[in-house]
Amino acid sequence: MKARLVRELSKVEGFENPKISLEQYLTPAQMAADILHTANLNQDLEGKKVADIGTGTGIFAIGAALLGADVKAFDKDLDALDLAEENAENLGMTEYIEFVETDVSDIEEEFDTVLMNPPFSVHSDIGIDFIRKAVEVSDAVYTVSHPGAREVIKDFVENSNHIITALEEYKVSLPPTYGFHTEEGRETEVDVIITKKDD
Repeated sequence: MKARLVRELSKVEGFENPKISLEQYLTPAQMAADILHTANLNQDLEGKKVADIGTGTGIFAIGAALLGADVKAFDKDLDALDLAEENAENLGMTEYIEFVETDVSDIEEEFDTVLMNPPFSVHSDIGIDFIRKAVEVSDAVYTVSHPGAREVIKDFVENSNHIITALEEYKVSLPPTYGFHTEEGRETEVDVIITKKDD
């Protein structure tokens, strides 16, 4: 099943003109599939109400829909939402995903699960704003984050109604996305953090 997921998610198109202020990158298909596969094994996707916050290209929303979730994909960037919707259409998933233009702070609906790869912004609170909202509106959170923010996220979750149930270190290969990227591609370390509501 995971191999099929990687195959399908590899068809997701990246940003033509990514916005550096929003840290827009294409989440690698292999990593997205790993996260989605884990969420599915944990029974957090199929038949569940799922949010993809900061959907970007729509890769998590599409993967969750492929695995039987009822999905809402949120982004404040209309161009990103258009791309995500186009990607969903190309993979035949449009009817299973609702795309919503909104800022993360304005999301009030409750979900079973949140999937997200938010802007890292290690030197600002943007990443924590996403974590704060995800924890507030859902029972389970699967997020990609920068290792530099690990302790801040741990401290935040410790003082919330969630607990961290897993933290995996990943190395992902990112293509040169912006003009100032001179290398052909670079290995980047990221964390994948799973939190669950502490009943």
